[in-house]
Amino acid sequence: MLTDKSTGIQKFIFDRICQIQDEIVFHDPEYRQMGEEPAELMKQLGAKLVPEDREILDRFDCARTEQMNRSDEIIYSQALMDGILFGYWVAVMGRGVGKIRV
Repeated sequence: MLTDKSTGIQKFIFDRICQIQDEIVFHDPEYRQMGEEPAELMKQLGAKLVPEDREILDRFDCARTEQMNRSDEIIYSQALMDGILFGYWVAVMGRGVGKIRV
């Protein structure tokens, strides 16, 4: 899992995902609008539950969110690696192996 202690390409991926979230996702009006209903539903559901059940629901929500984040992490990491490989091959085809600087 990517963390702030990751190094190398993992750190690059983590930093870029965080940057995208901070600079783009959180400011996107559609993203914000899509979050309103789930937040309200969770609030209504939490108000109807006893504290023990609310804790279970919170734990479920955190565990599910972590799983979704891991899925995104795997997809983004693989897409980045695919993009690097694709970019390399495009450069090779365009310039030849001897002229590629890595």
